[in-house]
Amino acid sequence: MWIFFSIASVVFTGLHGYAAFSGKSMAKGMAFAAFAFTALTLLSEYAMVVSWVQAEDWSALLDVVPSMFPMLIVYTVILVAANGLLLFAGKKDH
Repeated sequence: MWIFFSIASVVFTGLHGYAAFSGKSMAKGMAFAAFAFTALTLLSEYAMVVSWVQAEDWSALLDVVPSMFPMLIVYTVILVAANGLLLFAGKKDH
């Protein structure tokens, strides 16, 4: 599920960029969707880790979590920064 959410967040970030610079009124909605799918990605990753803990699958935790955490940090920072910049840098409605 996290794969779907992460792809959706990247797609909505791209749509947000398009809407922001073309002056479309849907830019804020795209930003909301991008932020929402970013949050859902993080929550689904957390749910996956919780299921491994409940199943006591320590090998999965030891294999995946150390490499997953830095990638999630980079993913989150890039998408939040991109959407934040697009909110302020897009075409202004006058």
